[in-house]
Amino acid sequence: MTAQAAPAPRKWPRRAAYAGLAGAAGLAVLLPTGTAGAGWLLAGQVLDVRGPRVYPVRVRARAGNRITLTRTPDTTRDIPLSFVWATGHARLGTVLSVDRATVTREVAEVTRGALVTGLRGYTSGYVFEGDPLSARGLPFEEVQVQGELGALPAWLVPGTTPPDDTWIIAVHGRGAPRGEALRALPTLAASGHRTLVVSYRNDQDAPPSADHRFHLGHTEWRDVQSAIDYARTNGARDVILMGWSMGGAAILNLLREWDHEGFLRALILDCPVVDWNATLHMNARQLNVPPIWTWTALKLIQHRLGVHTTDLDYRSLAERIDVPTLLYVDHDDRTVAPAPTVEFAHAAAAHVQLVETREAGHCRSWNLDPDAYERRLGDFLKSV
Repeated sequence: MTAQAAPAPRKWPRRAAYAGLAGAAGLAVLLPTGTAGAGWLLAGQVLDVRGPRVYPVRVRARAGNRITLTRTPDTTRDIPLSFVWATGHARLGTVLSVDRATVTREVAEVTRGALVTGLRGYTSGYVFEGDPLSARGLPFEEVQVQGELGALPAWLVPGTTPPDDTWIIAVHGRGAPRGEALRALPTLAASGHRTLVVSYRNDQDAPPSADHRFHLGHTEWRDVQSAIDYARTNGARDVILMGWSMGGAAILNLLREWDHEGFLRALILDCPVVDWNATLHMNARQLNVPPIWTWTALKLIQHRLGVHTTDLDYRSLAERIDVPTLLYVDHDDRTVAPAPTVEFAHAAAAHVQLVETREAGHCRSWNLDPDAYERRLGDFLKSV
């Protein structure tokens, strides 16, 4: 898609809201006139931790286990999703009907709050809410990882088969909760490995950074390193790192800095941000943002983070991948540019198993086919 002139102002809020809720790196952009101001706001949307939550989807009707919602690209996806509003959460089932303005779906479960007509919320691929025990029936311990900025809460989940001394460290994406890992957690536990589901700076229950900004993995990697140190101190012989979206970018940043000396056993990356430059350009094109505004935003991001353009592109790290790696990518990802991920996988083909899906969206390969996702993940964990 090529850049086009900005649409009429009345169309910005709806399109921006949908894009901002598409996933961990989505951009919710309401742009003012002027290149500098637009670039400043766009950069802020990418980095600002304290941006307002947007609720673009309205409940048009609710009858029994059927709900009618605003039609969006996400609500029409016939895959398991959740619907989240300010005081509640529900799991959505099959799409029953679609018309020009609405989508009617099954309600699989209301896990919190009252789901009634008139509510506004957003859809999410995380599906499960709660902790490992309440959401997935897995025992766990709440632990504290000592990070650079303070204590980082984490879930420590034992394996459901005889345990070993390999640990899995699970790292969620930008703005996501630890619950992002709940979809894969039973498969991880079945491997026999302990799983440490971590938080990092600027998470809701974690210490904030001084500037209250996401650093796109460029400082968050230090909290992943702290989690590795915690695992080592508590008996881990080696670790497997698993990251979603910006969690994957944090892991890639870690690999720039860390000589693992055999302590890293394997990698699992689900729709990682391999190139922030390409991702920002893709989001901007979807919102019809003029290229000059996007260029300005990228320059501001580099300045605020103290990085160079090349620091935002991890494809050069492919030559450093020296452990078995399972890499998921969806070709219809509208949040994180998928092409750099495929290029990364091909460049590191000797070590990478690439799982390609379509029509799932960002970090939704599990949602598209849970059985296939878990089978491939389980087979990979057995192989390493």
